[in-house]
Amino acid sequence: MLFNSVAFALFLGTVACLYHLCPLAWRRWCLLGASYAFYCTWSAPFALLLLAATGVAFVAANKVAAAQTDRQRKRTLTAGIVVLFLPLLVLKYCGALRPVLGELVGERWAPHLLWIGVAAPVGISYYTLKLVSYVVDVYWGRVQAAPRWSTVAAYGTFFPHILSGPIQRAGDFLAQVQPIRWTHPERIASGLRLILFGLFEKLVVADRLGVLVDQVYGRPAEHTGLAFTLAMYGFAVQLYADFSGLTDIAIGVGRVLGIMAPPNFDAPYYAENIQEFWRRWHMTLTGWLRDYLFTPLCVGLSDWGQAGLAVSLVVTMVAVGLWHAASLTYAVFGLVHGICLVVSSLTLRSRRRLYRRHAALHAMHGVLGPLVTFNMVVATLVIFRAENLGVAWYALQQSCGGLLQLVGSIGDPERVTALFVNLPVNWSLRDTVIACGAIVAMEIVHFLQHTRRLSTVLAVTPRWIQWAGYYALALCILIWAQTDSPQFIYAQF
Repeated sequence: MLFNSVAFALFLGTVACLYHLCPLAWRRWCLLGASYAFYCTWSAPFALLLLAATGVAFVAANKVAAAQTDRQRKRTLTAGIVVLFLPLLVLKYCGALRPVLGELVGERWAPHLLWIGVAAPVGISYYTLKLVSYVVDVYWGRVQAAPRWSTVAAYGTFFPHILSGPIQRAGDFLAQVQPIRWTHPERIASGLRLILFGLFEKLVVADRLGVLVDQVYGRPAEHTGLAFTLAMYGFAVQLYADFSGLTDIAIGVGRVLGIMAPPNFDAPYYAENIQEFWRRWHMTLTGWLRDYLFTPLCVGLSDWGQAGLAVSLVVTMVAVGLWHAASLTYAVFGLVHGICLVVSSLTLRSRRRLYRRHAALHAMHGVLGPLVTFNMVVATLVIFRAENLGVAWYALQQSCGGLLQLVGSIGDPERVTALFVNLPVNWSLRDTVIACGAIVAMEIVHFLQHTRRLSTVLAVTPRWIQWAGYYALALCILIWAQTDSPQFIYAQF
C-alpha cells in the first residue's frame, strides 16, 4: 500500500476516525492494530518477524534494566543487539555473499542457501535501527524500559515511519504514547498540510524528473553529453524531492494521529560544506549513526588522534552507503563521502582562519561554498544511481563533456537551443516548464521551513488565502502528477 495511493488515503481516513473516536485507553492497541494491518499489505509472512523483533527488544530492554551487575547488563545488551541485527544481516546482506557461502558448504547444501538475501522484509532497516537504539538507550539510562510490550511494539511498528523513517528515538516517541493524550486540532491540520505538500513533491517534482532520469540511466549506451548532464542534476533533485516528500507524508500522518516526529531534511543543498550537508540530509539516520557508531568509534580510537577521527568518519560513511544495500556502488559512494569528510574536517580550522583574515574570501564563501558542495554531491550521486561503477564512470565523463559543451555554447543562443531540441529523450518544453515551476515552489517552502518562518507566514496569512493555496496545490497534483507514479525511491531500502 503506497503512501501516494487511493487505498492508503482510505486506510488513513478509517484509522484516524477509529483512533480519535475510541477511548484513550484503547488508542495504543488501535495504533498497533493499524500498524500491523498496514505492514501485512506489504509482507504478511514477515509480520511474524516484526512481531518477534519487538518481543526481543522488549525482553532485552527489561532484562538490561533489571540486571544487578554491569557485566550482566553488557552481556544482555550484546545478546539483544546481535539477535536484532541477525535477521537484517541474513535477509538483506548475505545475498551478496551467497556464491562464497555456496562454495564453502559444497554442492550438496548450496541449493538450500537460495532463500538467503532474496527478498528483505520491507522496512527491516528502519525498525531494526529503532529497536536497537531503544535497547541501547535503556542501557545508557536515557529512557526507562517500557513496562508493556504493546508500548514497545507501537514504537517499533508505527506504520507511518516503518517504510522509510524518520528514525524517531524511543524517548521522544514513548513520551507521547504513555499516556496518550487528546490530539490538538492544529496538530492534525499541520499534518494534513504536510501530507499535501509531500504528495506535491513526489508526484509533480520527483516523478516528472524521473521520466528524464530513467530514460538516460535506463539505456546509458544510447545517450551522451548534455543528456547525462541533465540526468545528473535531475536525479539529485528527484532524489531529494522523492525522499523529502516521503518523509513529509510520514511525519504528516504521524501528526494526524497525534505523534510529532523530528524533521529529516533541512535544505541540504544549501550547505556550505560537506559536514553541514550530512547534518541536514537524512538527519535521523546520520544522527543515529553519529550517536551509536561514530561517537563510540571516536572514543575507542581517541589514542590515534586525527587518524582515529579519519578512520571513524570513513567507517561511518561506508556504513551509510552499505545501509542502502550490499552493493559496490553504495560502498564506493560512502567511501568517497568519507574521504571528503576527512579532508574537509582536517582543513576546517585553517579555512576558517583564512576567511577571517580576508573579508572578500569570507563573502565569496557564502556563495561558492554551497555551490561547490552541491556540485560535489551531485557528482557522487551518479555513483549512487548507476547500476555499476562502469556506468557511473561513463556517466561522469559524459556529464562533464555535456557541461563543457553547454558552457562553450553560451554565446550562441541558436546553438544552445539546438543542443536541447536535439536531445534523444522524451522530454518536452511543457515538462521543463512544469518541473522548473514546481521546483521553485518547493524550494520556497523549504526555505521558509529552514528559516523557521513558515509558521509565522501562515499565522499572518488570511484563511481564505491559505485555503486558496491548498486548493491550488491539490489542483496542481491532479493536473500535473505523473499518472504512472512509481514507488518511492527510499522504500526499497
